[in-house]
Amino acid sequence: MTLWCARYIIAIWVALFLAPYANAAERVSFPASAKWRGKAVEIGGEFSRPGGSKKVPAVILMHGCGGLGSAVRASLRTHARYLVRNGFAVLILDSFGPRRIAGGWVCKGLDRLADARNYRLADARDASKWLLTRSDIDGRNIFIMGQSNGGSVALRAAAAGGFRAAAAYYPWCGAASANRAPLIVFGGGLDDWVPPKTCRNRPQSARYQYVHYDDAAHSFDVRSLQNSYLGYRLGYNSAATKDSRARMITFFRKHMR
Repeated sequence: MTLWCARYIIAIWVALFLAPYANAAERVSFPASAKWRGKAVEIGGEFSRPGGSKKVPAVILMHGCGGLGSAVRASLRTHARYLVRNGFAVLILDSFGPRRIAGGWVCKGLDRLADARNYRLADARDASKWLLTRSDIDGRNIFIMGQSNGGSVALRAAAAGGFRAAAAYYPWCGAASANRAPLIVFGGGLDDWVPPKTCRNRPQSARYQYVHYDDAAHSFDVRSLQNSYLGYRLGYNSAATKDSRARMITFFRKHMR
């Protein structure tokens, strides 16, 4: 094989396989409509999208009450890469960093968790509005996915409307009792922090799905060894993580316009 032929084959391989994922994540920011302790704040996060010039659907990813620690950030980036490979733009939204909230502070109080659900719902809406300003985003198809407290925000976003569909990982299902947008919830049988009974007992329909993993604990999609946090069991479950990602993609695609 000549050197020219080898270079040609490599160029074709890159064009076919790497171009759709070529855009690296970029840091973005925008004003938050919800003030923090009476002061205006800029929120934002990491935005990435498939290569190419056509408009694409987008997913907002929301962390749990511990914030964007290294393990959670890594898990959301893995979700993001998977979504980008499947044709979605992604915004990993950071609600706590810009507000100078230390990791885990929100987790330690029911009032803090409830307050977070309120201002983080506003954050999600602000993120959606920011996405709508972009000419490369299909504004008819903006989705939201969240983990734990972020999952509870996704429930509230589905109930409030304004998103095409929502996915919630191990949320507190008392956060919302009905949904206007289609909603899929993932829960684990070993979750002793936010037991999924309420989510599991809710009648399933075309607009509400619950997926249960018997051997999964809270934060099952965060890659870490089995451990205890605030007295609750946490730990990674590879099978549940892979299955939930595939189901999330299928669910979002099913409800696209």
